[in-house]
Amino acid sequence: EQDNGRTPTTEQDNGRTPTTEQDNGTTPRGQDNGKTPREQDNGTTPAVEQDNGTTPAAEQDNGRSQRVLRDAQELQPVGTSQQAAHQAQPSTAATDAQATRSPLETTGSPDQAGASRSESVEDPYSAAAAATSGNLLRGSNSGTEPGVIAPEVASPSSTTAAHLNSVHHDQTGRSVVATTRGSGTPPCERSLHAGSVLNGVFLVFGGYSGQTRVNDFHAYSFAEKRWSPVLPSANSGRPPSPRDRHTGVVYGNSFYVYGGFDGTSRVSDFFGFDFSSMTWREIIPLSGRPPSDRHSHSAVVFHQKMLVFGGYDGSYKSDLHEFDFSQSKWASMQTAGRRPRARYRATCVTHKTSMLLFGGHDGTRHLNDTHILDLETHTWADLVTDGTPPIPRDSHVSVLHANAMYVYGGSSGSAMNDLHELQISSTGPSKWRQIKPPNIEQQPTHRFCHVGACHENSLYIFGGYDGSERLNDFIRFDFAAYDLSFEVPQSTIIADFRARVNDETLSDVTFLVEDQPVYAHKLMLMRCSYFQALFLGSMREAGLSTIKIDTVSRSIFLQVLEYLYTDHVHISLDSAMELFEAADLFIIPRLKTMCERRMLQSITIDTAAHIFYAADMHSATTLRAKALKYILSHFEEVSRTTAFEEMGRLNMELVFEILRSR
Repeated sequence: EQDNGRTPTTEQDNGRTPTTEQDNGTTPRGQDNGKTPREQDNGTTPAVEQDNGTTPAAEQDNGRSQRVLRDAQELQPVGTSQQAAHQAQPSTAATDAQATRSPLETTGSPDQAGASRSESVEDPYSAAAAATSGNLLRGSNSGTEPGVIAPEVASPSSTTAAHLNSVHHDQTGRSVVATTRGSGTPPCERSLHAGSVLNGVFLVFGGYSGQTRVNDFHAYSFAEKRWSPVLPSANSGRPPSPRDRHTGVVYGNSFYVYGGFDGTSRVSDFFGFDFSSMTWREIIPLSGRPPSDRHSHSAVVFHQKMLVFGGYDGSYKSDLHEFDFSQSKWASMQTAGRRPRARYRATCVTHKTSMLLFGGHDGTRHLNDTHILDLETHTWADLVTDGTPPIPRDSHVSVLHANAMYVYGGSSGSAMNDLHELQISSTGPSKWRQIKPPNIEQQPTHRFCHVGACHENSLYIFGGYDGSERLNDFIRFDFAAYDLSFEVPQSTIIADFRARVNDETLSDVTFLVEDQPVYAHKLMLMRCSYFQALFLGSMREAGLSTIKIDTVSRSIFLQVLEYLYTDHVHISLDSAMELFEAADLFIIPRLKTMCERRMLQSITIDTAAHIFYAADMHSATTLRAKALKYILSHFEEVSRTTAFEEMGRLNMELVFEILRSR
């Protein structure tokens, strides 16, 4: 998760904790040579999976950004006994042994590899899986028949009490759910974890704490406003092994963990936690072949099936697999249409009978494309959108609320904290727009590798990595408050007033310039002291309906009026000097200064003497001083120009001043 100024090296090793997926010479490497972002492919495999044999590639800093590793915090045990608590935390010896193992070596099937582990594990949730965390769909794990999952309904139970302060709201509808560090504390700081919402409870499982992978399981009750550890019953099966970059989804009354990386190898094991019996069990399919061992994939639930897209299994994937909960069956989904390019750390959400895919990383660059899969016809298509999409990113969160997909945070080379909305349309282009708070200080910390889920009318974000340290803050964005607001149309006052320049409608004064009428409105001209004196003073023109102007050209006079009507005017290089003189004549200081700046931006050898002369004539002190300085710096060239000769004929004293100043 390191930010090296281009992309986080999410999986590089710093030599302290267990290996992730180091190349031992028998598998493809993929080192970052500094030319491409985080997962550069050098013809073999991405740097994402390289390790130097000691720590997880996922969280190392290369020294360009400050690395802050917090001391490991003691995690709540996932069991009900001292033995279970001991199993939940890998020993130092086990960690050291892990570090000496061939990091990409596998030991048989994922099930066999899981059975060989002595420590209990938890199901973490990767940022890619966060996209699915808000999908609460029917079905559950009943265990009525070996390997068969039948629907059931129950409520998750929380055990140890945790304390939570009141929710503090800001003006944007966002709020931060502040936690205290007493008994029943929230999960420790982490990233690359998994999370979802089930029956009014926000669930967080596994991830990387900055020191090690974990498999603790926590629940936040929205009704009680408190965190609690989820403790399995005494007759529970073994939990998932400690891991990160896995996915977590809910179905029925159960939370399911699939795949990830356990510190030694990629895995494809599948576990479910049944809240009715408070038990873990490994899901052994009755038929079909599961996806290859992988991490950083995406997962959603649609009807009675879990869909798994993409990820990394040694190469970037774009395959799609489905697990049928009702039949306990894996199958590879065959699709039509143009399939999205292979990627990992993308997000998926379901909308009606479709699945939307956004972003990710393809091994060479970050992505911000949006694809849609018809889940009835199994046909892919590029989603047609209007508006400005989020910048390319991975490790973000996507959720569905009402008829829109929301994308928050992620990494494009550095951590982000922007929030984008995609209003989904079935009749025309879907529309992107960014949701910006009125005050930048109200935005949450930049982050990636976090999790997010929707509950009722709010989006909740937990944890992640900000480029320096892991987080465990709990952030809320209130859709209800946002829905009550509405976008104020952009002001048109400038365009409206500009249209009134030289408009005869309701005009109450006419100027005759170069023998042509120019229509104006006294009320608009009264902001200028010259015209105010003209209309209200004792000048003979005060009572005239037509006033002759013979001191400026018609085009320049129209520019003066445009400025008085709108406070804006385009100043071309050709008109800057003449408009400057007109602004001085009509006593319009701001316009005069605008012209001075435009002339200084374009001062040349040929124009320097002319600008110096005009500045002196119209008492433009700043312009005069800068023009003189330019002439003194380029005297040999300027003194040979026609403008310099003309200045000498008109005011020889200026020439003498220049000579004296040399």
